Order: sequence, then structure tokens, then C-alpha cells
Amino acid sequence: MEIVLPQIAAIGIFNSSLIMSDNTVSKPRKTAMFEIEIPIQDGGISFVGEQSMPIKKNMIICIKPGQKRHTKTPFKCYYIHMMLNKGALYEKLMELPDFILTEKREKYIEIFKSLCEHYDSSLDNDVILLQSLILKLSYFLIGEAQKNKHYQNGKNSHQETIEKVIKYINNNLTEDLSLNAVAEYAGFSTIHFHNCFKSGVGKTLRDYVEEQRIKKAVNILISTDRTLTDVAYECGFSSQSYFSLAFKRRMKMTPREYVKEVIKRYEAE
Repeated sequence: MEIVLPQIAAIGIFNSSLIMSDNTVSKPRKTAMFEIEIPIQDGGISFVGEQSMPIKKNMIICIKPGQKRHTKTPFKCYYIHMMLNKGALYEKLMELPDFILTEKREKYIEIFKSLCEHYDSSLDNDVILLQSLILKLSYFLIGEAQKNKHYQNGKNSHQETIEKVIKYINNNLTEDLSLNAVAEYAGFSTIHFHNCFKSGVGKTLRDYVEEQRIKKAVNILISTDRTLTDVAYECGFSSQSYFSLAFKRRMKMTPREYVKEVIKRYEAE
């Protein structure tokens, strides 16, 4: 069995609030190497291919070469990017699920802290240590992925159902998306669904639905001259007045004020 060691491209801490202060979603990109990340805090959503997962601290994100990804912020994580294109380790890493839930988060945090500590050193011993830490990280990930398939078989999580629900919501914003209706779609009781959704997404169903409807409204407002009533109904709001109220609550200004602000910024450029 041929063991080829990876070439390290980057190790460190990523903080979206420092790098992407004006953006809420990173640009989609196709990865050229392995990117392994462990979130430092809950928040945001990770999109990999057709999958989307709310980012949680007990999650490890394992991106493989050639995958398409982007992220909804906020997002802060430890990361390692490494190049590897053959050998037994490559084959095993390519088999990893995109998302792994772990009950041993501190073990991974310790490894990533050590990787960060020794990455900038030019000492031969530190170079050897970095490779040993990468192998240790890979060993734990491969073993954990084999023991449990949180996101494939649902034995320990309702995450697959939440994924399905999120996709349904985003594609049906004008439909009845009340707690009762969506819980029925998911096949859960309302109380159980409420708890599962809030735990998995980090916010209530009502907040998430409103957030997605406002997001759609923003795109329509800045790209068309539709009336507020038309925009409200197209985005699933029951009335123009409720749309304006929800918009101001979330965006800190009315829809018309928002459009004027966008136009002002555009003209200033």
C-alpha cells in the first residue's frame, strides 16, 4: 500500500467578518485541493455541491478536489488546505463525507491548534511534526466516518430531513410555510419539528422563512420596478403592509428607503 504524503498549501484560522465584511455569501468556487475545516462557532451555512448544512461547532467539513462550494456567513474556523492526488491516503480522503458530526471536538481542536503553531516554522523537526499531525487528523476522520454516517443514514440526526425542508422552503416561498404545514411536510409533530429545525439551523422556522422571503424581495426590488404589493405577494407575504413591516424590522429601513440607498451607492460608483 503506497502512502504518499500531502503537500501543505495553507493552515490557519478563517474569519469571514474580517475578510468578507460587506458580503453575506462567498462566491462559488471549484476547489483544487483538500480543504478540511472545523468551525470555531455556530453560524452560517456551508454549501457543497447540492448539499447545504447549517454550520455547527461539532461539525467537520471535508472538501475534496473538484467540488464546488460556497458559504453563507458568519463563518469562523480552523482550516488546512493540502494537495494530494494519488496513494492510499488520497483514496481514503476522497471517500470522506462532506460533513462529519463529532462528539470529540476538542481532540480535533487540539490537532488544529498544533498545526497552526508549527506551520510557520522552518525547522526540520516541525516539518516532520506537521506531517504526523496531518496523518493523525486523517486517521481520526477516516475512523469516525466509518463508524457513523450522521449525514448519510440519519441514525443520530434528522439533518437529512432538515436539508429536504430547507430546499422545499426555498423553492416554495409563496406557499403556506407555517409551522403546522412544514412539520406535516417533514412528517414530524409540530413540537418535535420546531426543536429539530431550531437545533439544526440555529433559528426558528418563522425567522428562517422570513429571512428567505426578504432575501428574494431584495433581489426583485433592485432589479425591477415592481410595486411593493406585487413584490410582497411574489415573496409570500400576506400583504404589502406586513411585508414593509418585516422588511424594516430586518433591514433597518423601509423597502423604498432601501432602493434609494442602493441607487445612491450605484451612482456614487
